[in-house]
Amino acid sequence: MLTSTTPVVRSNWRSRAGLLLGLLLAATPAFADIFAVDVSSDGAQDPATTDHCAEQGNVSHCSLRAAILISNQRAGTHVINIGVPTVTVVNGSLPTVMAPVTINGNHATINGNNHGCFSLTDSGTAALGHADGASGSKLFNLVIGNCSGDGISANGHNYIFDGNFIGVDATGLIAMPNSGHGISVSASNAYPDMSSSFLFNLYSSFPVQPVDASEINAFAGDLATALASLEPVLIQSNVISGNTQNGIEIFSQNIAAVTVTANMIGTDATGNLAIPNGGDGVHLVGNSFGNLIGPANVISGNGANGIRIDAGSVILPNFIMGNRIGLSASLPGVHIGNTLSGIVTDTRPDTSAGSLNPSDISLVIGPANVIADNQGANNNGFPDTLGNDNGGVLITGTSNRVKVIGNTIGLAEFPAGVPLASFDYGNAGDGVIVTASGNSIGGGSSAAGNTIAANARHGIVVRGSATTSTDIVGNSIGVSTSFSSDLTLGNKVDGIHVDNASANTIGGVGNGTANTIVANGRNGIALRNGGVPNGWSQLFQRNRVFGNAKNGTGIDIDLEHPVNVADGPHDEFPANYANLDQAPMQICLGSEVSGPCNESTTPSGNGGVTSLQWVLETHGPAAFRLEFFAIDAASTRTATTMTFLGEQLVATDASGKPVNSAVCSGGRRVATLPVATGGQWIVATATDITPLTDTPAGDGSWLDLLKCFKDSSGVVLVSCNVNNISEYSNVAAIPASAPSVITDPATAVTGTDAVLNGTVSASGAATAVAFEYGATTSYGATIAAVESPLAASAVNAPSPLRSLL
Repeated sequence: MLTSTTPVVRSNWRSRAGLLLGLLLAATPAFADIFAVDVSSDGAQDPATTDHCAEQGNVSHCSLRAAILISNQRAGTHVINIGVPTVTVVNGSLPTVMAPVTINGNHATINGNNHGCFSLTDSGTAALGHADGASGSKLFNLVIGNCSGDGISANGHNYIFDGNFIGVDATGLIAMPNSGHGISVSASNAYPDMSSSFLFNLYSSFPVQPVDASEINAFAGDLATALASLEPVLIQSNVISGNTQNGIEIFSQNIAAVTVTANMIGTDATGNLAIPNGGDGVHLVGNSFGNLIGPANVISGNGANGIRIDAGSVILPNFIMGNRIGLSASLPGVHIGNTLSGIVTDTRPDTSAGSLNPSDISLVIGPANVIADNQGANNNGFPDTLGNDNGGVLITGTSNRVKVIGNTIGLAEFPAGVPLASFDYGNAGDGVIVTASGNSIGGGSSAAGNTIAANARHGIVVRGSATTSTDIVGNSIGVSTSFSSDLTLGNKVDGIHVDNASANTIGGVGNGTANTIVANGRNGIALRNGGVPNGWSQLFQRNRVFGNAKNGTGIDIDLEHPVNVADGPHDEFPANYANLDQAPMQICLGSEVSGPCNESTTPSGNGGVTSLQWVLETHGPAAFRLEFFAIDAASTRTATTMTFLGEQLVATDASGKPVNSAVCSGGRRVATLPVATGGQWIVATATDITPLTDTPAGDGSWLDLLKCFKDSSGVVLVSCNVNNISEYSNVAAIPASAPSVITDPATAVTGTDAVLNGTVSASGAATAVAFEYGATTSYGATIAAVESPLAASAVNAPSPLRSLL
């Protein structure tokens, strides 16, 4: 049985991915030859010796070069054990490995000395059983540096690279650069069947997407099992740093199912000191598919991006989960973020008939990536000037169906898995940037939402006239669910910033789909540069947007009429409301002496019901959805909590006023909400949900230019909703009515004990109940009842009374 020696500094880190290694080693064949490298010299194989390793001119010994050459010349799978501390390459590049071998380095240093080092190919001598060349080889515990080109260049399938130091010296602390990539994997031999039917059957065996960090290891093992027919590659527990180009390069559609796990990429062996690769930490290119980057990689300190996915059109999705991208492994206060962005992606599903991607997903980022402290910033200082994009995650190019779920972007975890309430690790640019159509940030479950906070610019940016159909649902933006009462962690500018992009969905009606957008420096949600025909059709629904712009210019929901300022009732025309603005509704306060709210009633909360009157002067005929929220302050900017109360659907007539509003004078309508809100404040939004069509109006108006989109696919439809929201209405205080209390008969009465009962209707007020009791009618002693919650209906408040005698 082979054993490998792993330095103490990495023993715990390596064990995290042991399951994958065990799965991939399970099919290891019997070895034909075992060659023991016992000299540091670099002589070739003695040409007269064909049955064992013998260095030319020193035939009683075996050099590394000779061991590779004799392995290529003999049938079977071989083992090369290196028993010397250093091998210096002097006689040109090492021979290409053309047969399956297991090289156990025992932490020996292979000094390339500016020559080529390990090159493995997937073609060899068929007569020796090496038709697939070095495919199936394993390289363990090598220190590989000073090589011309890649530290390891592997063309083929079924490789394992485990426990190596590539680009650093044997201590793992000093750079020993290779002039190419640290590890490069590709393949020349195509998979025999990549038809749509094969892909569908393969995808049907995929494990369920994990929802949090605790499920990722099982997912990784099950994914490797599902993709076993693709001969997976495992890159595990290596230090890959200091290389001139990328740390890891994965290239070609002929290579798939590569798992990159538990590596230090761009750092020293401890993960706490940057030793940058010159390019990206991990670069995936050339339509490679079915790969998993994670879990437990530390990808920080690199000269470009942490991870870059240029996979083009993929026939199965790639996955990134459970990584630390931009942070040190374990040392707070150390800043080793990647120079540009944490993750950059330009990838989409293959939609061709012959190799249709059955998942309709190109890339899943998450769960449990912590993407923070990356140093790429937008070169434009003014936050409304976009471009030169860098941030935590950048979705760009022709990206489509990229899903970002369950990540922390801008906040740190120290130790891993323990969130840190600190503003010190935000990405220097935006948290997430989207410049491509049909992608999603978050999801409908509680675990799918991302935490996006503490970034130096905006939390999420969606920009570009060609960018449509971005779903942003279920996220915490500017606040962490781990510190829900800490409102000091907001992104420095806007929570969500939409610039000239169309047909985006922000929030929703399902459980967990609404976003919480709190404590950001300027606006919670900002729309900018709307025009014809772009920048319209934003579906906002049930989002909790409050507590933004506490210390500066801005509001919670900010459209363009005017910017950064609260927007009261106004005329929509001739302004192009579909691109720029929707007139807000007005809640009547009962104190108005003119206008449509004159002689209105005061909002009230009684008996578990809140009633109020409102007016809306907009356009029509149209259909509207009004959403009502309770807050705990007289302004959304100063609020610290917000609760969605309910919605009301209404139609407007040609004058833009609610239909059938004659029942209320002056066009006022009544909203009755089945919840007590006494002592709180209420605010509302109005959203046009009128179905529109692409059929031109023919009058040269903006209606001629509308386009409608299907969910997040970017497909143009015949009809859709305009879905433009208003800014918040005015804030209305709901007076707290006095609670009503009825004393009920005592129960469980004995000679010494009883249970005193009362029925309490809280009416929205904080309610505590106490009973007075005594042996006579001269009461005076008291006892507290069970605390009565704020409730929509009357509740019983019992209190046990014990041992009267």
